[in-house]
Amino acid sequence: MNNFTQFPFVRFCIALIVGIVLYNYFTPTNIIGAIATCLCLGLAYVTLFIFRQRFKNQLLVGCTGLLWLCSSGYLLAFLHDEKSYPQHYSHQLQGVSHYEVIVDNLVEEKENSWKVVTEVRALVKSNEILPAKGKILLYLDNHTVDKPNFGDVLLIKGKPQEIASPKNPEEFNYQQYMRWQNIDFQQYCRASMIEKMGNENPDFLKSFAIKSNIVADSIFTTYVEGKQEYGVANAMILGQRDDIDSNLMQAYSAAGAIHVLSVSGLHVGVICGVLMFLLGFLRKWGKNGKILWLVTVLITLWFYAFLTGLSSPVLRSTLMFSVILIAKTFQRKDNSYNTVAFSAFCLLLINPNFIYNVGFQLSYLAVFGMIYFQPKLNPLLIIDKSKSWFHWLADHTWKVTTVAIAAQIATFPITIYYFHQFPNYFIFANPIVILLSSVVLMAGLGFIILAKILLFFQAESIIYFFGQCLKYSILALNKTVLWFENLPFAIAKFLWLSTFQMYVLYLLMFTIIALWRTKAFRWVWISCGLTFTLIVGNVTQYFVQRNQDTLTLFSVPKHSVFNITKGKKAYLIADDSFLKSRKDIGFRMNNYWSKCGITDTLKYDLHSAISVKELAFCQQSKDSISVLMWKNLSFLWLGKNLKNKNLEVPTQTFDYLVLANKSVKDLKQIIGKVQFKHLVIDASYSDWYADKLSEQARNLGIMVTNLRKSGALEVKAI
Repeated sequence: MNNFTQFPFVRFCIALIVGIVLYNYFTPTNIIGAIATCLCLGLAYVTLFIFRQRFKNQLLVGCTGLLWLCSSGYLLAFLHDEKSYPQHYSHQLQGVSHYEVIVDNLVEEKENSWKVVTEVRALVKSNEILPAKGKILLYLDNHTVDKPNFGDVLLIKGKPQEIASPKNPEEFNYQQYMRWQNIDFQQYCRASMIEKMGNENPDFLKSFAIKSNIVADSIFTTYVEGKQEYGVANAMILGQRDDIDSNLMQAYSAAGAIHVLSVSGLHVGVICGVLMFLLGFLRKWGKNGKILWLVTVLITLWFYAFLTGLSSPVLRSTLMFSVILIAKTFQRKDNSYNTVAFSAFCLLLINPNFIYNVGFQLSYLAVFGMIYFQPKLNPLLIIDKSKSWFHWLADHTWKVTTVAIAAQIATFPITIYYFHQFPNYFIFANPIVILLSSVVLMAGLGFIILAKILLFFQAESIIYFFGQCLKYSILALNKTVLWFENLPFAIAKFLWLSTFQMYVLYLLMFTIIALWRTKAFRWVWISCGLTFTLIVGNVTQYFVQRNQDTLTLFSVPKHSVFNITKGKKAYLIADDSFLKSRKDIGFRMNNYWSKCGITDTLKYDLHSAISVKELAFCQQSKDSISVLMWKNLSFLWLGKNLKNKNLEVPTQTFDYLVLANKSVKDLKQIIGKVQFKHLVIDASYSDWYADKLSEQARNLGIMVTNLRKSGALEVKAI
């Protein structure tokens, strides 16, 4: 622990990260002060460094340098925040009728739309064209709009809307996620709102990368048969996950292999590892052998990056491995921690917001875990690989297993924090999945290269044969993953760690390592204190969860969703289409259920009769009209348009009237026919109708909750 000075870039990286994170909490009102502080600290550090021999206390020099790096991180975060610039379109949106954008990214295909990130070029206000900058997320109706191409210049009618904040408890914060990518606004556009103005090439390299991605995708589309096989090939090699169904995605998650479907550091690492093994002989080719080896590996890695359309995760990972390989090639003394920290430092200088990216966090934690833990795990089982091919295979399998365990040790707190689940068979699944996914990845890359060559010679039968080979290698990977998912207790679900608990857990891991390294007794006390903190937090959380008893109306667009939490059980009452959507339930409910410590979930259709004695809950349903009784509260749910229909409901006064699916378009339809205390307009309504009904209710003195605006409504029994 006293050798921390051996890792200067670890210190530099930590100082830079602190400054970047501080910007997120303390946004400056006057940037001049931040620039002046950074310059003064930089000048102070340079002065102290030049005259360092005159200072007996070198700690002052070091601390000044770290403070300078911290202020530099703060300044970098500001400079990267596009919204802080006066020319950003968000400062000029008032009165905008149209705006011009250029498509400068890959276009994703969603169920009903094309999703594309565009760059704003100009705003139209009162027939005046104003130059502007900034990114906007557009969803283009794919039933009426052709797929846009890279470089298309579009004139969009209307004004973009700010991306909404989460409307439900513990829901993924998509607004913040996009904010860290400098995207704050979005708009859904139909054909009548779009006019194509032309096509330009905003970036030659990016244009070449996207064209490469499109060509590779066309090869997979033509020669890789099977929807799931094509989807996995597209996800693993080209970074497009649009064609993978939710069930297969869940299977990969249960096997602890979801990272295989997201092009990231793992894929770049696999390619790098295979190339290092295959091209290792080049390093022995005289004086320039290392340079030839390095250039060959880097060209291959960047070829892969271009195939993915220079997607952010692969670009980040390729930069990381490029820096590491260059440093390892030219460093006389190899220090893995310093090299990895240097790569992270370089990436954060390019884009300080990488620190908030889950992939970035997992990649570097996994790499540090492998560097530290794997050499300590590997000697636990010594296998003489020279005895036979079986011993050679066992030795390599054990090494891959220890790599997986080392990465899992380093990442499990943050994995639980973000994903609230843990794959129980990862030790057995990962070596097989990594081996098979490596075969698929290298076979896929080779197939793309061979296909382009063979197409030139019109050898389609040979291409078809190689396509079948790739298909069956993917099929083997899918079958393996599905087999692990079907094992009993394959995945531990609904796990929860608060931000504080995650940090405490990492501190505990650090203190245990410190105790093992130093044998100093003080680390025993610190470890015990941290363990006690975790135990107290978990016990408190357990009693809170055991006594839960609430009903929550969730805000879910196009759906009506009730959730009753009773102790550690959850009762989901919703429309049939929501109950059948594994993806929607996972996105909207899983985080909330994880925080509540749910161990069992039961699902009921809103259109059916229900009676649950332990909840003191019952539901009667007829013709899209449901009466729900929970504890001493009553709810009337109207789920169908009531125009020109007689409303046949009990004459009682309901505590809550819940309107869904535009069942009522004017309160005059129900006033005098239904008695209620509190009006709830759920998120299946459009904004216009929801606002209209809310305004009518307020004018009539009726208590109203608009779930589209206010978010989920939690109800507690009186």
